[in-house]
Amino acid sequence: MVTKQPLTNVLLQAGNVVGNFMSQPLRLLSTLVFLTISLKLFAQTTQIDTSYYSYQTVSILKKNYHGFLTANGFKLLNSKNEIFLEHAGDYFSWEFKDFNKDGYKDIFLDHGGNTPGRFDLLLYIPATKSFRQIKDFESFPDPAEIIGTKYFYSYHRSGCADMNWDSDLFYIKNYKAIRVANISGCECGKSGIKDGLYISRIRGEKKILFKTLPIETIYKNKGDKWKFIKVYWAKNNRFFM
Repeated sequence: MVTKQPLTNVLLQAGNVVGNFMSQPLRLLSTLVFLTISLKLFAQTTQIDTSYYSYQTVSILKKNYHGFLTANGFKLLNSKNEIFLEHAGDYFSWEFKDFNKDGYKDIFLDHGGNTPGRFDLLLYIPATKSFRQIKDFESFPDPAEIIGTKYFYSYHRSGCADMNWDSDLFYIKNYKAIRVANISGCECGKSGIKDGLYISRIRGEKKILFKTLPIETIYKNKGDKWKFIKVYWAKNNRFFM
């Protein structure tokens, strides 16, 4: 439990206890020495992060792992409470979840902030019994799998109180997330861009317009933009291979 009393007050009180047994000059000197040593020790110990939160345990291949967040990032301990993995970062929360449906729990580290669902992904590799980070995965917020394919799609707000938004089609190769297509939805009416759905192929850094649809398309058949995004990528991902 952390005390609400200022550290200097605690140290001064302790110094006074020592000083009460001495004469006035020695009392002052002893208090100063005590404070100097105590503050140095405090400065040294505060360099070590002993606080942790969001603690979880998982069993993988009959071995237990204990994960938690600290002020400096994420740590994973093995069953002997030895550090198995450390990953620096400022994370809001995290969880064990099987991302690629291979039967092994992976690690999702949530960045929090104004963009929901933005994660670092540490994928479990059974062959090496270790975790490996997927590069650029955090660029694809709120990722969802397209069942029966190698593809995933993301969603994030792009301004105007979520009236402008983007969804990316991507896949993972050689532990890197690769973007191949984008839907940019504009229905703000004030962004300087005509309202509509702008669908593009992505080749490296190049964005090539593939198709434009009326913004009203997302509301057909009592739908919404999330339903449209899911159905569109499921039916059309093959056009962006």
